[in-house]
Amino acid sequence: MLCNSKINNRPDKQLQSCLVKLAFSLVGLTTLIILFFLYPAYYLHLVALCAACASYCLLLTIKTLDAGEAAISYGGFANEIIRSDFKAKRIETPKGEPIIQNDPAKELFKQNAVLRFLEKNLAEGPTNKNALQRLKTAHKNLSAEKVVLSLSLHSKADRIFNGLEWYEVSLRPMYLKKPQIFEGAFSIKKIQKETYFYWAVNNITAQKNMEQVFREECAQLHDFLDYMPIGLYTVDKDYRFEYVNHNFTEFLNAEEGSLNGRALDEFLAPNSLFPEKKDAWQGKLHFLTGRGEVAEAYVFQNNYREDEKIKMRGAVIGRLPSTNRLEAELEQATDKISWLFNNSPVGIVFTDDNYIIGEANATAAKFFDTRAAAHPKGKIMPDLLNAAEKEQFCAICARLRADPSLSLNMDIRLNAARPDLITTIYVSSMQRFHSAGNGEALGFVLYLIDATKQRSLEQQFAQAQKMQAVGQLAGGVAHDFNNLLTAMIGFTDLLLQRHGVGDPSFADLIQIKQNANRAASLVRQLLAFSRKQPLQPKLIDITDSFAELSHMLKRILGEKITLKIHHQSDLGYVKVDPVQLSQVIINLAVNAKDAMNGDGTLYISTRTHVLKESFQFGDDKIKPGEFVVIDVKDSGCGIPPENMSRIFDPFFSTKENIVGSGTGLGLAMVYGIVRQTEGYITVDSAVGIGTTFSIHLPRFEEKPEEDNENDREIVTNKAGQTILRVQEKISAPLNVNQKIIMGLNVSNAIDRSHAASSKDSRQIRILFVEDEDSVRSFAVRALKKKGYDVVGCNSGENALDHLKKDDKFDLLITDMVMPGISGAELTKIVKERLKNIKVILASGYSEEIVRQELDNFDDFDFITKPYSLGDLTAKVFDVTKES
Repeated sequence: MLCNSKINNRPDKQLQSCLVKLAFSLVGLTTLIILFFLYPAYYLHLVALCAACASYCLLLTIKTLDAGEAAISYGGFANEIIRSDFKAKRIETPKGEPIIQNDPAKELFKQNAVLRFLEKNLAEGPTNKNALQRLKTAHKNLSAEKVVLSLSLHSKADRIFNGLEWYEVSLRPMYLKKPQIFEGAFSIKKIQKETYFYWAVNNITAQKNMEQVFREECAQLHDFLDYMPIGLYTVDKDYRFEYVNHNFTEFLNAEEGSLNGRALDEFLAPNSLFPEKKDAWQGKLHFLTGRGEVAEAYVFQNNYREDEKIKMRGAVIGRLPSTNRLEAELEQATDKISWLFNNSPVGIVFTDDNYIIGEANATAAKFFDTRAAAHPKGKIMPDLLNAAEKEQFCAICARLRADPSLSLNMDIRLNAARPDLITTIYVSSMQRFHSAGNGEALGFVLYLIDATKQRSLEQQFAQAQKMQAVGQLAGGVAHDFNNLLTAMIGFTDLLLQRHGVGDPSFADLIQIKQNANRAASLVRQLLAFSRKQPLQPKLIDITDSFAELSHMLKRILGEKITLKIHHQSDLGYVKVDPVQLSQVIINLAVNAKDAMNGDGTLYISTRTHVLKESFQFGDDKIKPGEFVVIDVKDSGCGIPPENMSRIFDPFFSTKENIVGSGTGLGLAMVYGIVRQTEGYITVDSAVGIGTTFSIHLPRFEEKPEEDNENDREIVTNKAGQTILRVQEKISAPLNVNQKIIMGLNVSNAIDRSHAASSKDSRQIRILFVEDEDSVRSFAVRALKKKGYDVVGCNSGENALDHLKKDDKFDLLITDMVMPGISGAELTKIVKERLKNIKVILASGYSEEIVRQELDNFDDFDFITKPYSLGDLTAKVFDVTKES
């Protein structure tokens, strides 16, 4: 929580230093007093020393009290920051060095100064620039400031929605001691030197998004009123216009916005009536238009109260050329208003003060459960809600009675026939929605909006962030484990060189290496989920692949589970790693077997599907195109809805405390492999019926190169079924040096690595760069034993420093992921200096990811972590042999 930088400047540390010095000074003073009594002959010298020591103690006491005052203030601020809060809080020096900060601030700012962080990530726009300038001015002038601005924390490729996040940023200067200095004459330099800045940053993105939604909905309602087929206006007690809609402005042939603030009588003919100040009034008025003409209109007007002020609102049915047509035009206008009301894109419901629904438009009726009644009119609104929603609705109405100017909202589920339909209801207070002319009828206006899609998008957004974060975590964990496993496997290989097959320790070393390889397999599953595992994709025919895989699936499923496979014709080809695709299908089959409790039917079918529009899948966007779909359907127990959002999470399993239940990485690995293959996976499940996983892989028309059947031998059993395909015949005899122990071929465990080529007249020099000490130690030692001249460096910076002194190297071997200068950056720098040097890049991630980091730079070789001694020396031998 506390920052390590500038820790000596912290008041609590200064107080600690003063106390230590004071303690030592008091001990010295006590010693001098004792010496005074023991050696009175030297009393003059001792008295002088005692006086000096006492003066020093007094000075330290004053400094301690002063430091204590600052430490108390500092402790209060530290307690405020350390306290659990969602806000990012930090105290920093005027130079931007953090003194103390909480976890949200540490995660958000890293080691950047707050002003530099805001300036670096500031979104475009004059409003943001002005807000940042206000913060800079306040920082310079030692004044408090609070602004709202938006930041762009993601690149365009990684953005979800618009990618902007809104933050409320507040700045306050702090003076930890002698605050009264600000009350009199002071020095700016001194204040700046002894002043700290307290930053508080709060993420208000969700609030901004909701405000945007509400503004859009209000704009829709405003447009609805503005373009109604009748004129609308509101006036104050002096009959000055406060609002006129577009129709009324057009009726008077006036310009938009020119009527506000002007009096109504300016637009009435001399012989026209004037609306009376009654609760309700209606009559015929004669208006003067902008063309100088007199236009007759029928006006309905009533009073209402807003902010304790009496105002009037009116509806103008204009252009009545003759009294005979008045009723016809009124009827037509009423029909139009009714049509607009019923076809409004927003559901509108009026209730009285007892919550009884008086009117509801056609859009609102769709939100209610039509099985109970054809129309909600006459129903009591709270009776249509569940207990929790009813309580919340009544609480909102109670708040509106206390403050009618509020507009509150809540999410409800009105339609029991559609439990997935989420309705956002905005509730406002209403007065006299029917003008009866006697008394005021209080009630409420409800605006109903379908928020199902919005909530779904919010859930997708949250799920995308979670999967992205978990994927990054899995990739990071896998990288660290690969380094550990490389060292374990490498040092085991070195031990195996000294402990042969007959040695008592040989079997133990073999067990260590085999278990390390099993751990490497688990790491590959983590990399599969994070989509960073090495793949070897090629074009294959799904039908042929399943023909070979079906025999293994039958053995896995057992005798009581029936396997049915059906293929659509003309599937085309898919570009996948065949081994990883088999692993995906096997994982799904094992899960299906568990779901069916060992008894049922597993259906596997293939088909083609054309995706016409792109869509968002997790944190990626799926492009339109043709896909080959593999449906894996079981007749098991199904997946409960509450688990659907977590089934692809690493280490999530519903089979806890069951022996052999696995690691919970199966579906996570499936998800990662499918996404790394540019595909996507969907799930359809019903409890008690079964589950269907649909794997969508991009379809290719190109035909893969045909295998040479003459170079392949097919071995069949008595039934004619293929049991072995020999891709290449080997005419040479088998290696007689193979070692078999208890049925296990341990030949690979014995070092058969390559020594340096003896053809070269000089020794091959290698620059080995690896930040992990154990990996570097093993590799340097192993390569030196093979006759290479190896120089090991623990960082990219260290390697560049060494190259300045000595650049006579034939080969560079570097890890990709290192602090400071990465392997990719180091490779580019070294290749610019040494054009002919060979490069081997080591990484636990896939070679494709390495190429992306090198901007498709191809002049390098690649070795996958974890690697053994034999893997390393063989790769070095092959690379140096070419040169």
